Amino acid sequence: MKLPTDPDVITGKLDNGLTYYIRNNHKPANKVELRLVVKAGSIQENDDQQGLAHFMEHMNFNGTKNFQKNDLVSYLQSIGVQFGADLNAYTSFDQTVFILPIPTDKPDNLEKGFQIIEDWAHNALLTDKDIDEERGVVLEESRLGKGADDRMRKKYFPKMMEGTLYADRLPIGKDDIIKNAKYEKTRSFYHDWYRPDLQAVVIVGDIDIATAKKMLMAHFAGLKNPSNERERQYVDAKPRTAPEAMVVTDKEAARTSLEIMFPSFKKHAQSTLGDYRYDLEKNLVQQIISQRLNDLAQGSNPPFPYAYAGLESYIHGYESFSVFSSFANNGQDKAINAITEEILKAKKYGFTQTELELAKKEMISNMDKFFNERNTTESKDYVEEYIRAFLDGEDFPGVTNEHMYYSQLLPGIKVEELNELFKEWVKNTNTFTLITAPDKGDIKLPTNAELLAMTKKGFSQEIAKPEDKKVATELMTSKPAPGKVVSTVKEDGFGATTYTLSNGIKVTIKPTDFKSDEILMNGIKKGGSNNYDLADKSNAHFATDLVESMGVGDFTPNDLEKVTAGKQIKVDVSIGDVSDNIKASSTIKDFESMLQLMYLYINKPRKDEGLFKAYKEREITQVQNLSANPKITFFDTTVKTLYGNNPLAMMVVPKVADYEKINLDRSLEIYKNEFGSADGYHFFIVGNINPETAIPLLETYIGSLTTANKVAAYKDNGVRPVQGVRELKVKKGTEKQSVIMAMYTGEIPYSEDLALKTQAVTEVLNIRVIEELREKMGAIYGGGFGGSVSKEPYERYSIRLQLPCGPENVDKLIAGANDLIKDLKEKGPEQKDLDKVKSQWHEKHLTDLKENKYWTGKMESVIFWGRDKDRVINYENYIQKLTPADIQETAKKLFNGNNQFVSVLYPES
Repeated sequence: MKLPTDPDVITGKLDNGLTYYIRNNHKPANKVELRLVVKAGSIQENDDQQGLAHFMEHMNFNGTKNFQKNDLVSYLQSIGVQFGADLNAYTSFDQTVFILPIPTDKPDNLEKGFQIIEDWAHNALLTDKDIDEERGVVLEESRLGKGADDRMRKKYFPKMMEGTLYADRLPIGKDDIIKNAKYEKTRSFYHDWYRPDLQAVVIVGDIDIATAKKMLMAHFAGLKNPSNERERQYVDAKPRTAPEAMVVTDKEAARTSLEIMFPSFKKHAQSTLGDYRYDLEKNLVQQIISQRLNDLAQGSNPPFPYAYAGLESYIHGYESFSVFSSFANNGQDKAINAITEEILKAKKYGFTQTELELAKKEMISNMDKFFNERNTTESKDYVEEYIRAFLDGEDFPGVTNEHMYYSQLLPGIKVEELNELFKEWVKNTNTFTLITAPDKGDIKLPTNAELLAMTKKGFSQEIAKPEDKKVATELMTSKPAPGKVVSTVKEDGFGATTYTLSNGIKVTIKPTDFKSDEILMNGIKKGGSNNYDLADKSNAHFATDLVESMGVGDFTPNDLEKVTAGKQIKVDVSIGDVSDNIKASSTIKDFESMLQLMYLYINKPRKDEGLFKAYKEREITQVQNLSANPKITFFDTTVKTLYGNNPLAMMVVPKVADYEKINLDRSLEIYKNEFGSADGYHFFIVGNINPETAIPLLETYIGSLTTANKVAAYKDNGVRPVQGVRELKVKKGTEKQSVIMAMYTGEIPYSEDLALKTQAVTEVLNIRVIEELREKMGAIYGGGFGGSVSKEPYERYSIRLQLPCGPENVDKLIAGANDLIKDLKEKGPEQKDLDKVKSQWHEKHLTDLKENKYWTGKMESVIFWGRDKDRVINYENYIQKLTPADIQETAKKLFNGNNQFVSVLYPES
């Protein structure tokens, strides 16, 4: 049976070959997601065009027939579309995709949006001047990616992709070509490959089908393919004929990695119900094998800090089974033996029935959630499916059909089928084994030949049949004695109600229909790591991670994953500076299970000496080489210097010594002290929740928490940034890379008015950063200002500037940023720039109002921390009142020259 196409999607081809996908969707309202998808990427480049596919992506933002250079970004900012966060694009080996969300609350916006994507498709100007001005920006993007990983990749990627064009076509390209390519090379790439028979337009959002089709025809029906067009060819991947191995090191590498890749094979087409069933089988196999590896990583004697496996599609139309992991210094033998053992077990003995049933539960649960939320799915989530349909030929029968297929097909899939499928993936043993690692004297790594021998030895080891272990089915076998609701208060303006339980805990519930099958819960109490002195810094900092690694109740982390299989629940606990936080989520049917898991995290953290030791070993493996990375060292040094080397300052980059200082009993004591009593808790629940059915559950799992009769409180630990004007130069690394970090700080009376104006100051400055430092100067790819005003634990403000760049541009960028600040203080912002900020905030706010996450945060801010409710309810009024004079005065107040700390990373030579 041939798979149908989602009936809610209108798809087809225009006479010129352009493909289109149109879907009417009202989440979010008054917004349309537009995409231009081009079946061309770096693989289409000639030898002298390497990097120009990506360069062409940039040029579409730098002058088209209807939008001169900078006019495009400026116009979109004016209607609330933010450059980078909303407006964006990406280039890969085989495709280039342009992303444009358009607010439709103004009639002209949609027409302009279609004009923009039409211009991208065939109206780029590509003037000599525009090309030359963009070279610097693209070179800065290239510079950002340089370093140990890039140097190692350039060594191993040609061997990994040997025999294919992919070996020589990394999308970022070659700097000398980007810098010196003749103008005609970019123009010819655009002419050859940006053509309607290689393009698709995706239109999803709050737009009726007829209007979308009319606009599509008006803007794209007239596009023509070039005469004598070049054939769009795809690369053939020939299977590796012999096993190979490669070890690549770098002195600045910050971590170890291991990959074992089996030979590529042709992807199975998906066009029939049988093909769909085959894809379900593939997903089940990948889930089971990754779970086996994860069980090892989370066990008491982990052979690696993490590992995962699956089908990777490096080459279009092909896939290969690969396993990835890290390993401890000098622990590559252990990692390879463990990985090859698991592959051999699966190949020889197959999977167990229990594993299959758990994997099926997970897949059914995920599909149930998608199906339940079919009427509240956001437009941006749909567009990715249609992009894959165009690029990869993936079918999209629609969630209603897919939900039915899961119900019909999954129960009939047998473990024997999965066993045979996995054998097919790994039957060709001509693997490619890759190690990347730091070049350090204390790390003894094998040669290529020795690594190949280790891999062969691993695949020839004797293995035992795995046991089919029983899995618990319930998180809790008995329920605690419940408390009671003792008072109820309506939260006017929020559409919420606060319930006080008999143990003093408050729970605020706001029912919404934003997501059909989502419930979010945030729990908070005053406390936090500031309450502990230096001797307990590691014990407090790692307490929640430690509990995560040992489990809760009667369950290890591996046991927890299995007992919660098929349940859409998540619970995260964290200790902040001044608060203890619980964030949880669930579907409607799994709400009680979420509360049970949260109850276990609060009441029953496990103590497990073996898992504690494994946790420390795993984390030390991850951090022991971090100082080799120049940027990590720079950020760590900068923050330490900023806070005057105060040992109580935040832990930016954990060290081996930090983990060695953990005392298991004391860390658990701190965890229980922060989370274990009911005192001071306030929970905020937002989503598709019925208070009548929820309250008995809340009384049981939250109302039963015991009190310690203590006042939950935080303290100011006295950590402050250094005062005065300071400079720091850090010399680290071999690449010609610099980073400018500037901090402007001070103590100031807190007000929400000042907080809003501070945010506006940084957003106005960021518009100017794009215009002046990126587009005119061409000295950066990204970067900018950020700022905040805080009340707890003491009243203060902080403005941050970060600019990655070349060392040759440091002085002029610092001078340029200072000029932007000076100009803002002396003249204030232009009204048009402030209006752009307001438009962006307006559009974001419209989306936020329909997000459960927004309301949990805002209610916590007002009800728990005492912020002004009116500023939430009437937010639009406050942003519209902002004037250029407000921003100018705030800039003078914040950039007062008193406390300014500038830190710069330079290469060593």
